[in-house]
Amino acid sequence: MKLYANPTSPFVRIVRMALIEKGLDGDVETVSVDAWGDDPAFFDANPAGRVPTLVTDDGARLTEALLILHHLDAIRPTPPVLTGAALACAGIAVGVFDAAVAIVIGRKVSPDFDTGLVGSKRFRTLHDGLRRVDATLPADGPFDIAPMATITALDYLQLRFPDRDWGNLAPKIAARRDAEGQRRSVRETAPTA
Repeated sequence: MKLYANPTSPFVRIVRMALIEKGLDGDVETVSVDAWGDDPAFFDANPAGRVPTLVTDDGARLTEALLILHHLDAIRPTPPVLTGAALACAGIAVGVFDAAVAIVIGRKVSPDFDTGLVGSKRFRTLHDGLRRVDATLPADGPFDIAPMATITALDYLQLRFPDRDWGNLAPKIAARRDAEGQRRSVRETAPTA
């Protein structure tokens, strides 16, 4: 399999975490791409030019992180990633980092994006979503999509908006991240600038 990725994408991170947790990371060639570039092989795999994109052994091109995670659960059911109870928590966390990515993209288009109508709404999503997901995240339990997505959301916010105190806004997520910090999937996928 081939995974088109970039090192800061939160969507890529949850896929990479799942690959490691399922022991599939050795079966995947990761190709780092510039999401703003025009790599022909990447656009052949995904005309939308979005990461992650997974090309399976049989040539299927899977786009969008949650669809890729569904495929990974199908080919290697244990440990399961997309568990029923975790989906509601993870959905909010994915919404948080989706809003954060929208801010990053919006800033490329408009220097005053943060203070406009859409930027203000996206920042509200970050704060309200992070608070809500912090209230629902179990302190322990399986390392499925809920802790993967919430840890990813918190780390991505800290990477992209380091001037804000996200850890105090989400103390349960911060504590779960610290508790899982030595886990290979968390450690090896941590975003870097």
